[in-house]
Parts: sequence; C-alpha cells; structure tokens
Amino acid sequence: MRVARLKYAHSDPLFKYSGLNPVPTSNNESIKLILEEEVDVAFVPLTYAAHHCDVINMVPYFAVYSKGPVLSARLFRGSGRGYAAIEDTSVNAGALSALMGVSFERVSDPYDALRRYEGVLVIGDEALRMTASGLPYIVDVGELWEERIGKPLVYAVMVARIGVDNDELMRVINGIRRSLNSFMVNPEPLIREVAGRLNVPEWVVRDYLMKSIRYEVNDEVIDGINTELEILKLPKCIRVLPRQC
Repeated sequence: MRVARLKYAHSDPLFKYSGLNPVPTSNNESIKLILEEEVDVAFVPLTYAAHHCDVINMVPYFAVYSKGPVLSARLFRGSGRGYAAIEDTSVNAGALSALMGVSFERVSDPYDALRRYEGVLVIGDEALRMTASGLPYIVDVGELWEERIGKPLVYAVMVARIGVDNDELMRVINGIRRSLNSFMVNPEPLIREVAGRLNVPEWVVRDYLMKSIRYEVNDEVIDGINTELEILKLPKCIRVLPRQC
C-alpha cells in the first residue's frame, strides 16, 4: 500500500520506526497525491479532507493536533503593515482568520515578508527555527485556539481512499502505532536527529514532540474536528471508518 507523510518534523514519530516507506509531501501537495491515486493513505490537512469526502474516509487512529501552544504555527511580528501567511498553510490561516478576523496575503519567503508585513504566519520546521531563534511573535495559533475554543486544534487527519484493502490499511496503522510507541519509549535518539537536521536546540524539539504535538485520536479529538469544521465553515461530510482495534 502506498503511503504519504507530511514532510515536517511533527510526522517523524509516526513513521521513523514504522517499517513503511512513505512519500514525503507538503500540506498542499498531500491531497493531490490522493486525488491522483499516487498513494492510498496519507495525512492531509483537515481543510482538504473536508472538501474531498467523495473520495476519502478518515482513519480514526491518528492525527496531528495540539491542545495548547504548538510552537510550529505562529504569527510572527513584522515591521510592515497587514498580514501574510506562507503558501503551505490552510488550517492555521483559517483558524486565525476565524478567531482574529484577519486576512492573509500568501508569500513564499517568510523572512522577506517580516520586513513588509505586520504579522507573518509561519508553520512547520521554519516556524520551529524562528521560535528557537527567539523571533517575537503576536500569537501562537494552538495557544489562541485553546484559549478561545478549548478543544484540540486538528491540523492533519489520516485518510484512505475509498475502497482500499482493509488488511493492508491495518498493516499501515499497526506500523504507525509501532513507530509511535517506539518513540515514546525512547524519544531521545529521534529528538537529537531532528534537532540536528533543523539546526535547533534539542529542548525545542523535545518540547515540540513530547508536549505540543499529539497523535492519538479519541472522542475528544473527533468532537474537536466537528467544532473546527463549523468554525472554519467547512463541509461536515467527513466519513470516519469504524475502529477495529
């Protein structure tokens, strides 16, 4: 079975020890791999999953979410006027638009944008680098969502194309579960690896992967997804597969 993972550090614990060979992809490209049948299973932003209920089901075991400060999605303070967001964000831009009433121009270079805009929304590994360097920020998206909404903010959900082989899907689920369990038992080797790759202090990665980002889907997360769909004005059509174990 062909699998895609998001390329950012938050997905490393899900796949490092899984025995799978996932295709790394950006947020924006992840749904395209599903739609073009390049992969059968992928983690995709909730925003994209909600718009493609006709071809995918949500796999209710794992997601990428936070409940409180997330570190990797922040509106960094710039010196210009107006707001910008990097091109590869949809959930975080939608969340801030809904909660702050702001709109974003899209940019590819966040550092250049800091000179031109009052605030620049940066996500993923680059946001972690900015956080590690101490760049001032206006708001942490996960923290604001927790303060205003009080429920998990789900960034990406695990989805499968309708009609995929169930036994193969369970093999993927079990591989991800094995990887996540291995990471939780002994997190330090992966923390060191990610810190070296991103060139940030280990404490940043440790706080991020051990405290900020969460993965296990439960009833609270499903409830959070439904609330998020409502607040972001997204279609409430996502079908959740039944859990088997």
